[in-house]
Amino acid sequence: MYLDTDAVLARLKVEDWLRSFVSPDVLESPVTSTATAIEVQYVMGDEWELDRLTEVSERIADEGIELSPLTRENVEASEELRVRHDALGVFDSIHLGVAWTNDEPILSTDTLYPDIDEVEHIDPRDLG
Repeated sequence: MYLDTDAVLARLKVEDWLRSFVSPDVLESPVTSTATAIEVQYVMGDEWELDRLTEVSERIADEGIELSPLTRENVEASEELRVRHDALGVFDSIHLGVAWTNDEPILSTDTLYPDIDEVEHIDPRDLG
């Protein structure tokens, strides 16, 4: 199961509204990409201290989430998805591209994802 940034942040933040829905016992083989580690640093840059920001990949691993590298195939799939679905931003298309090429469902609360037929979307609030 590919975890979008909101699901990863739910595990990394001490207090997060989504945290109880994304507990490790309901996640089946959780994986995310290096793009998520970059996006977390970008999103949390104004809230977290530098030492916390520079430990994001380690903290993702500590949560039992596999961090996979981006491949050319992932990026090309992302580009194809952006052509097909012009509402997708860069990070959204990367996350979906990785999930699509790896044949993984994507765990996210993103409201655009249910409209993307190429990837199965799972809302974390529907787990457990």
